[in-house]
Amino acid sequence: MSLPESYLKPVVQLLAQTASPFDVPADPEIFSESWLEPALRHALSLLDEADVEKNAALSSTGGGLTHLFLTADDADDYAVHLRIAGEGDLTVREPQEKSVVLTLAGTMELEAFRHSADVAEDTPWYVRQFVPENIYACHPGTLHSVEQSEEAAQLVISRNGTPGQGRALTADEYREALGRIRTVLGRTVEAHTALALEAAPGESR
Repeated sequence: MSLPESYLKPVVQLLAQTASPFDVPADPEIFSESWLEPALRHALSLLDEADVEKNAALSSTGGGLTHLFLTADDADDYAVHLRIAGEGDLTVREPQEKSVVLTLAGTMELEAFRHSADVAEDTPWYVRQFVPENIYACHPGTLHSVEQSEEAAQLVISRNGTPGQGRALTADEYREALGRIRTVLGRTVEAHTALALEAAPGESR
């Protein structure tokens, strides 16, 4: 199953762009509408439909992060993972594939480094906290670390394979993670819906 085209199409377009400033759109299509609630609800449906045995083998945990495989589209060459906190210590990683990250719940801290010397000296040149409805693209070769809050979750749309590192999950570990993150995303949907209902009367006046 693919993600709804309403927000998948512009995400896949972002995957095709380079890191050059000349290739960064001034106003990516995905920023022009609210994608958070549809993405949350669809992530929940993918969790409900997950083939635990198959998906566990395509998932990974390590360096403080777990990437749960959800689905892939061979025709358009992308895979979708749900990223949550995982086992191991926080590590600096250097991705091999381009990915676009859609923040669904909780908070995550990203630190990016210019080169390995900065990593050794622990002097990042870019530090940012991401919260729900934030989007960012991660390019191959970009040295960075990601630290998740316990209730943080992001959709990671990437080219080929897993964007994570570490060992594959067992079926039991994947099943346990499904239950835990399903609760988190369900609460996030409820909170987002409540906020929308509160805002509606003011918008109609």
